[in-house]
Amino acid sequence: MKNKKMILGIALIAVFVCSMTACSNGGKIVNSAEELKEYLDSLPANSPNKPIKVIMNAKDLVFPKISDAIMSSGKYVSLNLSGSPITTIPSESFYDRKTKKGCETLVRITIPNSVTTIDGAAFYGCTSLKNITIPTSVTSIGGSAFSNCTSLKSITIPDSVTSIRAGAFDGTAWLNNQSDGLVYVGKIAYVYKGTMPANTSIILRDGSKEIADRAFFNCTNLTSITIPNSVTTIGSHAFSGCTSLTSITIPDSVTTIHTSAFFGCTSLTSVTISNSVTSIEPQTFQECTSLTSITIPDSVISIGGSVFIHCSSLTNVTIPNSITTIGSFAFQDCTSLTNITIPNSITSIEAGIFQGCTGLTSITIPYSVTIIKLQAFTNCKSLTSVTFQCNIFGNSFDDYAFSFSEGNRIYSNDLRAKYLAGRIGTYTTTAPVDRYSKWTKK
Repeated sequence: MKNKKMILGIALIAVFVCSMTACSNGGKIVNSAEELKEYLDSLPANSPNKPIKVIMNAKDLVFPKISDAIMSSGKYVSLNLSGSPITTIPSESFYDRKTKKGCETLVRITIPNSVTTIDGAAFYGCTSLKNITIPTSVTSIGGSAFSNCTSLKSITIPDSVTSIRAGAFDGTAWLNNQSDGLVYVGKIAYVYKGTMPANTSIILRDGSKEIADRAFFNCTNLTSITIPNSVTTIGSHAFSGCTSLTSITIPDSVTTIHTSAFFGCTSLTSVTISNSVTSIEPQTFQECTSLTSITIPDSVISIGGSVFIHCSSLTNVTIPNSITTIGSFAFQDCTSLTNITIPNSITSIEAGIFQGCTGLTSITIPYSVTIIKLQAFTNCKSLTSVTFQCNIFGNSFDDYAFSFSEGNRIYSNDLRAKYLAGRIGTYTTTAPVDRYSKWTKK
């Protein structure tokens, strides 16, 4: 009887203590980073094999403070965020930019089902993190999100994830343990690991959703790739430096091609862009020196800066009327380009857009254009005919739009002055064109 009373008393004390300290089977419930720090500081040292379980139950989470509380305590922690209604794990949540260290004593993390995005470097350098399960609510994982999590051996990615940015899992034990060849993360072609054999052709898995950033970066032996109709995104630098890739067909399922996707593909001669792409981002085809022609579909509304810069074999480009913006230096040094039609949908000719196009012989500036910016046609030495269909006022026509560089200096000839005096019409001169050339209105 005495023993039963003693057990009952102990049980009552335990219930009282748990109620006072907000105990849970999943661990201690805390409501703020300050409360977390106070709790962890009150406990003795522990090991990674016996992490302290904590449940964050707060509407507003200040992640750097949470990470600081864990790191400063020196305790190994299993952190459950399920009690917090968050939609994003922000960039560098568990990484300290000042010390250049991650939250090195974070052993486990439970991400709530409300989260849709894990931003870049969120868990960078969390060297004790052993496994991660991404909930089905997540659709995107930012660059370097789990990079240098050297103990991370197990990664579970749901099909809901359609975007993984560069280096998200670089430097993890999981990636190190993968066999050489194309590594998939869920339905995403993440990276080609190891040395690619000569004359490699790759057929992506049916159902693949994305070709991740830098997936085939500098895979110089890649000669061809078949992209299934399920792929919606080609990541930044996905094929950059693939110097043996000669042609590529982008299926209609693809809606986004990120920056520098085909940068430096020096053997690429032809590209078929899908009718679903709405934007060609900056530097997409930069340094594709063998590219001779490209047809841009009507679905595209913008061409980014430096898209075709240094494409020295490009002779023909079809730009549809759907295009409303063409970025700076888009066609710089396309020395084989002899003519190009600027659509009536363009209102601004950006800086350096045709700079160094030494083969360009004529150009028509459509009536829609209201501004021509700095060095738009610098060093176009064969450009002997310019037709202006538009009225551009003085301040909107840069003094050096049609100019020539000599050393560190830039000089302009009299085309701008002749146009401002004569307005709409065709102006001609003789080749080679330089700063001394005299223009005449026809």
